[in-house]
Amino acid sequence: MSNSSSTSCSPSSDFDQQGTQSWSPKRRDFMRVLGVGAGALATGGLFGCGGATAASAAENQRLALLADEAFWTQVQSRFLLDSSKLYMNIGTAGSMPRSVVESYNAENLDYARESRNGYGNFATQRTALAPGFGVDPDEIVISGNTSDGMSKAILGIPWQAGDVVITTNHEHPGGYVPLGIAVERYGVIVRRVTLPAGDGNVRLFDGSSAPHNAALYRTLFRNEVLAARAAGQRVRAIMWSSPTYLTGIMLPIREIMQVCKEFDLISICDGAHLPGMMAYNYADLGVDFMAGAGHKWQCGPGGTGILIVRNKARANAAATLPPYFPVITSSATQQAGTFGTRPSRIGGGGQVPWTQRGDYDIAAVLQSIGSMNTPAINAVTKAGADWDAIGRKKIETYVLGLSNYTKERIIEIWGSADALYSPRDPGLLSALTSFNPFHGIDGSKNLIARSTATNATISQSPSANLVSRANSERSIIVRNTSTPSITGAGTLQTIYPIRMSTHLWHDPADIDRALLAIRELAVEIATVAS
Repeated sequence: MSNSSSTSCSPSSDFDQQGTQSWSPKRRDFMRVLGVGAGALATGGLFGCGGATAASAAENQRLALLADEAFWTQVQSRFLLDSSKLYMNIGTAGSMPRSVVESYNAENLDYARESRNGYGNFATQRTALAPGFGVDPDEIVISGNTSDGMSKAILGIPWQAGDVVITTNHEHPGGYVPLGIAVERYGVIVRRVTLPAGDGNVRLFDGSSAPHNAALYRTLFRNEVLAARAAGQRVRAIMWSSPTYLTGIMLPIREIMQVCKEFDLISICDGAHLPGMMAYNYADLGVDFMAGAGHKWQCGPGGTGILIVRNKARANAAATLPPYFPVITSSATQQAGTFGTRPSRIGGGGQVPWTQRGDYDIAAVLQSIGSMNTPAINAVTKAGADWDAIGRKKIETYVLGLSNYTKERIIEIWGSADALYSPRDPGLLSALTSFNPFHGIDGSKNLIARSTATNATISQSPSANLVSRANSERSIIVRNTSTPSITGAGTLQTIYPIRMSTHLWHDPADIDRALLAIRELAVEIATVAS
């Protein structure tokens, strides 16, 4: 905080004695965390009057988040989460709202009693979900999960030997494993962009540095396309994650799509965390394939996902609608485009026009794969309706506000933005925050990159120890990741940052509780290590 040069002023009515008495417990708890009493508030002591300190970025962000506190408290009451624990790992799994759980359980009982099946293409559910994602019903599939959607997207493309797919070194196995199958099966060539991490200026793999913003990623991906073409290679697609699961950096979809459109490339986005977090209009973005989870931020049941498959020309998309063959389907389509014909009729003159994209309901074909878990599909549809009712943009604004608050508090508590691996730049912001809990702690000896087993095998890192202790000793659930980090020109080091997720059931007090506990544990671990 910086000292104010002002010597006198009148406190705002929001901070006078009467105002502070009317504050909610959450606002008062915030001031206790800061060590500020009601008397100081009543005289304007926190906000720059009479030589006192001005509000920090974190404080301003927190007050903005608390402005709609009553609404979000009501939203939080919809969930069944154990109140004795603090769940901040939504990036791994969310929690169904109470109403969704109740209808899901009741429908499962009904299906058991009546021995119901799950056949169909679920047009009603897809039609209900589609507006929330800005696409048409023939472009949205309720898939099994993100990995299921990525496998269907990648392995349904008719690759040719020598096709180049540009991706990154921060991809999840849900994407890079099916891409590896395409390498082995079709002779696809993979080129990887080495991603930076951090806030402000970041080090790049070539030894240079650059501002960490959305424009940087357009340059990185475009340069990789140009390098491949200069080497005589045929670039066919770009596959990336938004956000990356390792750091939470939101690789900017619009900027990457500019590259895809410029070079007429297939676009494949691992958007595991996007449904329920971001209020994106996927038709406007123009992505060919986006695979996301239904059970994470969207808070549907396990075994659900959202798969977007572009099925028509879009202004921001590549000019070519890529040919695509469904990997899994029990549906057939006649040449005329009628959905639902029996396979026996295909040999009678009709053909399945998989390469004639846009002439048939591709989502219905992908959705109809025999008897499916109808209660789960209905549950994720209901969760989507809840999000639509709350307002997807409202949710995005809130969870990103919490994320920004998390980052500002990390800077305050750890004393430097260098502790962050996730940037504050608005174009790269997601509701995931990764950081070094050992940054700047005396005796830490770079614990973020150390393992307890000499790095020879899969090892327990000090940050994994912190995650375990946060759970067992403080009832706080976070996770760590194993992330390749640029340490110099052409060199990488594996680090193990802590990753926190901020969702609609959190508030700033939750973030303070988690970060202060993590700091205390990090100091203890560093002290033992030294």
